[in-house]
Amino acid sequence: MARWLKENAADADIVVSTRARLARNMAGVPFPHRIRGTAQARAVCRAATDAFLGGGQDFSCVVIRDLRPAQREYLTALHVISPELTALPDGEVIRSRDDAMSVMLLEEDHYRLQYLTGGFAPEEAYRVCREMERMLGKHTAYAFDKRLGYLTACPSNVGTGLRLSAMLHLKGLSLSGNVDRVLGQLGQFGLTARGAYGEGTAPVGDFYQVSNQVTLGVSEADTVKNLRQVAGRLIAQEREVRQILYKNNRLEIEDRVMRAYGTLKHARRISWEEASELLSTLALGIGLGIATPCTEGAIYNLIMDSMPAVLTAVEVPAGEQDVSRADRIRKTLE
Repeated sequence: MARWLKENAADADIVVSTRARLARNMAGVPFPHRIRGTAQARAVCRAATDAFLGGGQDFSCVVIRDLRPAQREYLTALHVISPELTALPDGEVIRSRDDAMSVMLLEEDHYRLQYLTGGFAPEEAYRVCREMERMLGKHTAYAFDKRLGYLTACPSNVGTGLRLSAMLHLKGLSLSGNVDRVLGQLGQFGLTARGAYGEGTAPVGDFYQVSNQVTLGVSEADTVKNLRQVAGRLIAQEREVRQILYKNNRLEIEDRVMRAYGTLKHARRISWEEASELLSTLALGIGLGIATPCTEGAIYNLIMDSMPAVLTAVEVPAGEQDVSRADRIRKTLE
């Protein structure tokens, strides 16, 4: 379960979550690929542990090499760590109890600070992530250039080092056949859309991650404002398309939703691919008031909880996952 998901979060009918991530590096220290296994790498980690593990704060530190493969996949599935970090021998992550806040250590950059929250909340996501940056900044100086801004291992992050994104459920635009056209226009506003798990991943259940493309020559405040405005228009457009589809194709939409609901409520075995698509359709029905067995937030948690990596992490054997997945879904919908 994604414990950072909130019930009745802002715009939860369309937006699953908002994420802010800041890339930072320790001043005067080479990037991670140059210092692995050295005293400098240990100094990088020590600054973060001093910042977040002392004073009764509710954080813990996980050393990636100490995790079982299933645990690594689980943290990746919940967006706590990146797939890249799981392969690094000296990687670590500092995480809050609810996994809303995390700091990846020695991935591409020395520090990747992240905050996740349910619904559409770019201002909150950036504010909390910036506070984490201030906490860490008491224990280290950041690599910064007066002309370029914050220095990062990848040129695409130089400047603010800020990646701000929202996970949107665009079922209406997908059913209307317009999702590719609409998302293709985001580039002119400095945004891009990817699959649910970032660059190179396919959309699952019509969930898309919309984030800023530009970090150089733009302020952090403008990045927050731009996502609020552009993604806000996309949210409004998705709501409008849903209503038009329902008005013009009421019987078809209701039939699609109720068939999905019936299958999910009674299935004894269901694959991840089928479950994610049917849960996506049921979330559409909840938003339209066609069926209301639970909230959209509960549906989003079900999608995460039924992922193969999550079931593996709780020691459900591969051959039993389709049965366990169906049981979890039925219990929630009942």
